Amino acid sequence: MAPIATTNDPKQAQAGEDALNRRSDASYYSNHKNGLSEGSRSVPVAAAKSNSGLKPCPLRAPLVVTTVGLPCRGKSLASHKVARHLSWRGESAKVFNVDGNATADTLREISAFFKEGNNVAIIDGMHLTRQSRQLLINFCGEQLYHHLLIEFSCNDQCLRENIDDTVRFYHQLDQNIDWERRIKENNERLTPRFEPCSSLEGPMITVNNSEDPMFHSVTARGVRGSIQTNILGVLASPVIRQQTFYFSRHGESEFNVLGRIGGDADLSPRGMKYAERLARQLGGPGSAPDGPKPKMIWTSELRRTIRTVQNIPGPRAAIKDLNEINAGICEGLTYEEIQERFPQEFAWRDQDKFKYRYPHGESYLDLLQRVDSVVQALLANTDVLVVSHQAVLRCIMAYFKGTKPDDVPYINVPLHTLLIVRSYGYDFKVETVPLKVECVDTYRIQPKNCSTSRTTADALTTVPAHFDTPLTQQMPTTIR
Repeated sequence: MAPIATTNDPKQAQAGEDALNRRSDASYYSNHKNGLSEGSRSVPVAAAKSNSGLKPCPLRAPLVVTTVGLPCRGKSLASHKVARHLSWRGESAKVFNVDGNATADTLREISAFFKEGNNVAIIDGMHLTRQSRQLLINFCGEQLYHHLLIEFSCNDQCLRENIDDTVRFYHQLDQNIDWERRIKENNERLTPRFEPCSSLEGPMITVNNSEDPMFHSVTARGVRGSIQTNILGVLASPVIRQQTFYFSRHGESEFNVLGRIGGDADLSPRGMKYAERLARQLGGPGSAPDGPKPKMIWTSELRRTIRTVQNIPGPRAAIKDLNEINAGICEGLTYEEIQERFPQEFAWRDQDKFKYRYPHGESYLDLLQRVDSVVQALLANTDVLVVSHQAVLRCIMAYFKGTKPDDVPYINVPLHTLLIVRSYGYDFKVETVPLKVECVDTYRIQPKNCSTSRTTADALTTVPAHFDTPLTQQMPTTIR
């Protein structure tokens, strides 16, 4: 993405473009290579104003985020949390890890990253001195990029816990090194060199990290625009290092059996069997004494999710934002009926399932925005069971899997399966646990032919099989 200048003067715009062309060649990086170390010569603030007063475009200019702080203050965990959230919301963000400070190679990589159409670069390093930060400020000023500083600190208890986590991680790599001593000596050596950020350095967020929300604090100065505001929102929640979440769709519903979408149907006999099996897995009747027990249970407001957790002990809440995607005029219909009544709508949805919005209903893009608050609430807790619906859980699982937005509608979230998500450093691992209660398959892949002029056979080629009549209460439940 080329830098965009905010000016209506053709001569001024040309001057800015010429300046960008001069600064983007190899000589810029070679001339500044030695200046990116901690002991470099200071560059005056005025150097950042070399582009004739031009400013980055408020809407389209890329953003460089620079982390600041001593080791073991939570910079890396927060950097990846921010990048994950922005990417999930449709931005193109990447973390650039550096040893101490950004280098000339880092700046080259960021410039190339932005030229490919990406828009958020997060430099995960220490940047302890004003000199090291000033060179990045100058770089962003000359290239017409937005720049945001994030300074991290933490209290003594949080620091000890962070050091313990870091020692455990590095101990797995090499058990012959006293990692705790090395980390503490590194902190003692670097602490006298740390120069806190000042208000003169530009837009800034300061984070005092703690897992306790009463001690975790965030302040901001000069933050502007939707992306920077989103970053501020992400950082406002404490980062909990060890987290486990449980996700499940409701048990098979009567509408699932018939191939109908949406609605507020009750569970089928096999769905009720799954509810019993799920309860046995998560602290309900027949569960193992040392088995997992969720501290909170969140469901949608629809009957099939509430019935699914009725035998699982624990505080619970029915949350509107966990309701299934609103199918509008297609609520309660089968795919065959949608093709018969609205063939063009059916084709348009297949062409772009992420952005397509049902008439008088929702799209996956709408849904992603709706569940943002749910994801943020999850990240501030642990041991939460969420029982919801296929489309909703696709959007939530996309966050933990790092799935691109266009691929979200095709994440497979099968019925009668428990998904366990555990944090692992700044990443997450997903364990799939089928509970072996037979059910219909509701997963539909994108058909090859998405044209509005396709035949009915082409439109329905990937529709999963379903029954034409409801399952009776006497129908035996097959365990497989």
